[in-house]
Amino acid sequence: MRRRLAGCLATAQMASCLFPPNLSDGPTNLPLAEDIEKNPTVFGELLRGEAPIRKLHECDAYLAFRNVKNYAPLAGLVIPKRRRPQDPDGLKKADVALLEDMRRIALEVCQREQPEAFAANDYWLRFHRRPWHSVDHLHLHVLAPASKVSSWTAFIFLAGSPWSLDADALLEKLRRSRE
Repeated sequence: MRRRLAGCLATAQMASCLFPPNLSDGPTNLPLAEDIEKNPTVFGELLRGEAPIRKLHECDAYLAFRNVKNYAPLAGLVIPKRRRPQDPDGLKKADVALLEDMRRIALEVCQREQPEAFAANDYWLRFHRRPWHSVDHLHLHVLAPASKVSSWTAFIFLAGSPWSLDADALLEKLRRSRE
């Protein structure tokens, strides 16, 4: 098992070098409605109402909904309505407010949907790093209770791995950065 895990980690680190983040793909200056209309991702379809969705939260700037992948009893996603690339490592200090909003919404959803898990801090807030994501639109996973996830889910959401990053760790890093 350890050899297999070591092999996965080595492959993950190699893929990080082969698929560097596209840091030039930041937010657009388009009006929000046009940004949503031009969003080629499945999240664009959801934002345009072209696909069914189980909303958990919606406001002018953000949408939270149930993930189609049932990683946990609560498997939700929080996205900004304005498309940003799924590149948490490419975010800057100027993005702290965006991440704080996404985190706050994720925590509100967790508290409402899984109050016992929330009270016990039995939840995860995670971003997948490039290239380990299926939708290139910034999204934060909220999983609760974390104690109920499968070993495979625990692996793919392993905080600090080359493929997954904890939201609080990212926020702390950005708050300390000088940029």
